[in-house]
Amino acid sequence: MSVDRSRVLVTRVALFLAACLSCVLALQWLVDLGMVGFPDGYITPYARATSTLLHVLVWACLAQSLYFACRALFGKRFEPAPLFLQILIAAAPTVVPVFIVKHCPRSQVCSNIYEALTNTMMDDGTGG
Repeated sequence: MSVDRSRVLVTRVALFLAACLSCVLALQWLVDLGMVGFPDGYITPYARATSTLLHVLVWACLAQSLYFACRALFGKRFEPAPLFLQILIAAAPTVVPVFIVKHCPRSQVCSNIYEALTNTMMDDGTGG
């Protein structure tokens, strides 16, 4: 019985850590989105085009953190393998696209794809 309790405890802790990580990432991204255009007020066309998508992904990430926190605190059944698979599956459509969108201006391949799709030059706001 003690093996089952320790297994459940480890799974609860892992779920809670996943919830905390998801929440911290989402809050950091919300701060980043709030700082778009600072200090001069200029918002690049790329930032304007991706703002809605990033807001949706950030709120989905916050919802995911709430789900995992509730699951860790109030869950009844814990099978570690399916729960860890749920964490990975939940991160794929929320965290991965945010990293791609946020790092696209620094990637030549991504910049080329963006320019080909939109017929506009990538303007990441750097320079003078």
